[in-house]
Amino acid sequence: MESAPTGGEPIRQWYALRSKPKREEAAAALLERAGIETYLPRVRVQKRAYQPPVVEPLFPGYLFGRLNPTAGDLRLANYTPGVLCVVSFGEQPCPVPDSVIDYIQQRINRGRGRVNGPDYRKGDIVAITSGPLRDTEAVFDCRLTPAGRARVLVQILQRLCRAEVHTDQLRLVKKAAGVA
Repeated sequence: MESAPTGGEPIRQWYALRSKPKREEAAAALLERAGIETYLPRVRVQKRAYQPPVVEPLFPGYLFGRLNPTAGDLRLANYTPGVLCVVSFGEQPCPVPDSVIDYIQQRINRGRGRVNGPDYRKGDIVAITSGPLRDTEAVFDCRLTPAGRARVLVQILQRLCRAEVHTDQLRLVKKAAGVA
């Protein structure tokens, strides 16, 4: 069994775990009960303007577990109800660097649990700030993912066409009528 350089403690690394659909929380609870530290990044998402925000996994279908591969944690994680597999490349489970987990935590904390940009509402006039539609005005339609993908409506050839962009690529021009 490997030991940490300071001695005594086993080396544990973060691994991405693929979960069954909508079973991330249950899998995390079972892993925690088995003594495995988990991290399930969650964000608040405004799905519809007339409903309160909901909390969802940042990466639907995935969570992170801090595992010791030499102590059988990989096998335990793979056979935990709700977990489909430890994410691997080829046949080799691939650890996630601590710096990636730290970055995710910092980004979520900086946004107070929100990583998907400003609260755009259906009907807001927005400007697209980058990409092939740069400097084009559009009408905000809806959010598509917790990570910030959104659908906007762009006037092309005298008709409104749907386009998908990231909320980081949008700037508010004018709030929708009736919204303060």
